Amino acid sequence: MSHQNIIEMIVDKNTKISEILKVKPEAIDAIASINRHFKKLKNPFLRKMLAPRVNVAAAAQVGNSTVNQMLKVLEEVGFEVSYEEENKLNNDINTEIDMERTNIVDLDVRPILDSGVDPFNVIMDGLKTLKDDETLRIINTFEPIPLLNIIKKKGYEYESERPEEGVVHTYLKKNAGEIVVEEVAPTVNDRELTYDDLERKYEGKLTEIDVRDLEMPMPMVTILEAIETLEEGHALYVHHKRLPQYLLPELKEREFDYKAQEVDEDNMKLIIFRK
Repeated sequence: MSHQNIIEMIVDKNTKISEILKVKPEAIDAIASINRHFKKLKNPFLRKMLAPRVNVAAAAQVGNSTVNQMLKVLEEVGFEVSYEEENKLNNDINTEIDMERTNIVDLDVRPILDSGVDPFNVIMDGLKTLKDDETLRIINTFEPIPLLNIIKKKGYEYESERPEEGVVHTYLKKNAGEIVVEEVAPTVNDRELTYDDLERKYEGKLTEIDVRDLEMPMPMVTILEAIETLEEGHALYVHHKRLPQYLLPELKEREFDYKAQEVDEDNMKLIIFRK
């Protein structure tokens, strides 16, 4: 291992992944070498959603690894690390409950994540409607440690299993007594997403217009009329010749924002969305 360029930050099992990536964004490649599913953290949406909630210990469990394995790859990319003693390497979260699984209700969150949406609220809504004799089975590509850290404090029991490569089933069931679900997921501002992320997020919810052949000032008029009729949760997809500079302050005044992507010299694509 090279000891050059050691980063002035000591990483241990409690260090958040977001802190590591803030200091050294390329550390995601080292983390991904442990488990390929960590490559998803390259997606700005998922990184914003997961990294602040997950520390090294939780990430090790997500990746079916150990804390010291995680620390070793981080040390190799320049971090100073504090290894765990061998007798302290047990996971903080116990998934060996052997709970009774009755009346299983399936919730596959993989399509939700792939669309760039945080499934947190969908899962919590599912728990709110879960009956006492039902078991919620979350189907995912990794164990949802941030969620489990929250719900175990709210009186749920759970256990996880890996029925096949790249698939994790997490079973959740109410303990005796009333469960109050009130946790609110941190949100990701659309402005922080890339153009491609926005396309995925608003897939099926984009109103498309083409103003390239309209004479001035009709492109701006047409766009402003279109955003006034946008449904909640939808965005406007615009084909334009160029970035419409006079339109931008009008969008800001109406509390809209945009992301642009140039296709060629006379073709600019815009996604316009509510702030």
